[in-house]
Amino acid sequence: MKKTFLVLANSIRRGCHCIAGREMFQRDGKWFYGPWVRPVSQTGEGEVRTSECLCENGSQPAILDVVEATLTGKQDCAHQPENYMIDSSVRWHKIGTIPGNSLGVIEETPAHLWLHPGTRTDRIHSGVAVTSLAPFQSLYLIRPATLHFRIWEADDEFRGGPHKNRRAIFMYGGTEYNLPITDPTMDARYFRPFPALNQPPKEIAPTNPANCFLVVSLAAPFKDGYHYKVVATVLEY
Repeated sequence: MKKTFLVLANSIRRGCHCIAGREMFQRDGKWFYGPWVRPVSQTGEGEVRTSECLCENGSQPAILDVVEATLTGKQDCAHQPENYMIDSSVRWHKIGTIPGNSLGVIEETPAHLWLHPGTRTDRIHSGVAVTSLAPFQSLYLIRPATLHFRIWEADDEFRGGPHKNRRAIFMYGGTEYNLPITDPTMDARYFRPFPALNQPPKEIAPTNPANCFLVVSLAAPFKDGYHYKVVATVLEY
């Protein structure tokens, strides 16, 4: 099968890609938006290798590109129902790009971002994740009420060395969220120079906070039993 979708996330995980977007389809010569699509690899834990998501001209799909991908079928995954397995033998086809000022058409307004009483706002236990919102989805494009970024570098015992921390702190639906950022473009846009190891965190405001959208994603369950929430893309228009 082939699916056409608007790319809204292309973050990096273990040197591979986590790509997602909104399906697009034509009716009577007009384009309409459908549900979320997250192409996943049939190898590893689903992360997509660069060679598996190249367009016909050899380029990577960029945010706001409209692409067509060949998929082999839907993945049976309760916590990420948007997942479709890719046919890695077929290159993707870029159809075009949409302007950023049209994002308001697909803005989503869930009551909350997978909250559960007694649990920190950056995670949810795998036992309650799928029941936290109905109908359930693991991706949202939202417009936060307030937003700023916090970056710092510190020793990380779990990772076995220094780690650069990038967080988005925002208000949505009356709740403050503090989530890690996986958008690979943010260093060049906002996070240079990065604070040195053990220096105080740096607080950064977006250039145009009134026109910021976030793609928020619920990751696969970690070994501690929690799904962690991440900001996969920061869009500003």
